[in-house]
Amino acid sequence: MTLYRSAASALLLVAVSACSPKTEATTPPPVTAPAVEAPAEPEVVCNYLVLIDAGSSGSRALTYQITAAEGGAAPTIAQRGDAKVEPGLASFKEDPAKAAASIEELLKKDGSALATLPAACHAKTPVALMATAGMRLLEGEAGGEAAALRIYDAVSAQVKSAGLDLRFAGTISGSQEAVYGWLSANYALGRLAGEQTVGSLDLGGASAQIAFAAGEAGAGTTAVKVGDKSFNVYAQSYLGYGQDVAREYLAVDACYNKGLRKGTGKYAACAKTLTAVVKPKSCEASGCGLAAPNNDKKPGVAQPAIPAGMKFYAVSNFYWARNFYGLPEDATLAQLREAAGGPKGSAGFCATPWKTATEQRQDTPEKFLEGYCFAAGWIDALLTTMGFAADSQQLVWTNNFGEAEAGWALGAALCSVTGCLSAK
Repeated sequence: MTLYRSAASALLLVAVSACSPKTEATTPPPVTAPAVEAPAEPEVVCNYLVLIDAGSSGSRALTYQITAAEGGAAPTIAQRGDAKVEPGLASFKEDPAKAAASIEELLKKDGSALATLPAACHAKTPVALMATAGMRLLEGEAGGEAAALRIYDAVSAQVKSAGLDLRFAGTISGSQEAVYGWLSANYALGRLAGEQTVGSLDLGGASAQIAFAAGEAGAGTTAVKVGDKSFNVYAQSYLGYGQDVAREYLAVDACYNKGLRKGTGKYAACAKTLTAVVKPKSCEASGCGLAAPNNDKKPGVAQPAIPAGMKFYAVSNFYWARNFYGLPEDATLAQLREAAGGPKGSAGFCATPWKTATEQRQDTPEKFLEGYCFAAGWIDALLTTMGFAADSQQLVWTNNFGEAEAGWALGAALCSVTGCLSAK
């Protein structure tokens, strides 16, 4: 902490002349008045954290202000800034200098770190750059790890040259991302202090995540401690099961409107075909979720049963699909199916000819519109295979956790401050 203080002092010289016909004029010695100080400027408290979410489609810088709490409670974390740039860092695998330039642009944007932080706090504010599925995919390619290191070296140098205190720049694991998403939801909703937590579901462009408090430790669980509360959080990320990547690799004609590509617009066939992609062929655990990605034998990934009565906040592309189909926040899977495919899976939006769809939905750019039949089928396949019934009332399709915007960054900030994964 730095105290900036301005002080002003005045020197008063009093000159007095006394004249007498019998004596020479004399001048008294200078009199110094008491120094007068201006009020001290407020103390600059540097209690900030900048987290750069380097996602598959773009990078986002969030500035948080941290206020410590007493008595074993979680600290107060308030978002003070937010800025975004596109595309994601992985798109610069051939030119790390452009990755650094994108981060330079990000940090200078209105609402970003350099515009939000007090100048005195630039060098004292920790920065963490955490990359997710886009960089995980890059690191899985031939030569990808070396390309990723070059990108991280370039962006690290850029953050440091901006005068910020870089503490971390790298790729976080899928399970970390899922845990952070769970923390974001439960912290923002005020559930960490009690017993009734919520689950989280996130469908991004390159991966899908599920996380919830499992009660007992087991396969796939992570010990999480915040304040005086401890949780065993089941957290699983499926790299390659994100909506954009799935659409790229799964050419299913039934998932596209007639007149678009080779589309047939048959929702029931679309959902059935996509479910076969993610449904395990075997399960060695007591229960399984989805099939392991990129494994021809399709073994199931261990997953505890979905806790009865627990609400699950479904964000990102889950939310955008619900929003597109005009469904309520507490919609069931059955409602999504009917909106996309009609009562028998052969009507609804998917069966609408492409020309008609573009005329009816001029509010949606065509590059997004063409993916919504597939999106409904993919979401149906994922959630059904994870264990959600068609009439389940447990889903909350949203892009907000209470007053906070949904995402994993808030949870990552909380964990960075509290060391919540130190037991892992």
